[in-house]
Amino acid sequence: MNRWLWGRGLLGGLLVSTCVSASSAMAADHECTVERKFDSERMYTAEQLKQGQFSARVEETKTQTFVSRCSYASTEGKVTCDRYLVDKVEVDVAQGIKKLYVFRSQYNLQIFSGLTFVEDNGRGTISYGKCRMVVP
Repeated sequence: MNRWLWGRGLLGGLLVSTCVSASSAMAADHECTVERKFDSERMYTAEQLKQGQFSARVEETKTQTFVSRCSYASTEGKVTCDRYLVDKVEVDVAQGIKKLYVFRSQYNLQIFSGLTFVEDNGRGTISYGKCRMVVP
């Protein structure tokens, strides 16, 4: 079975998509930093974003994909993350979008070919920002 996975290389800031067999695939992980965030009650200020240190992490293996939602926890004095198993991954090759879905929480994260992302936490908060590829 063939599976579309994102390659490790970046050329001129463009993400290279490669079709490989799932048994020999090496997937790329992403760290995504939130640069803009809003919900039904407010638009987060630059100070709130800096203080909250909001981010998302995507980890891909040959068989599973995980997404972690991270932020600063004042009670612990550090950034903490909640990690979720992704239920479905879709890649729209024509548009250059990778879509990750966690059904139970109605959460989704989309990474675009230029490594920008949008995150919908399923409870009315939308976040935008930039990802970078990392070596797993």
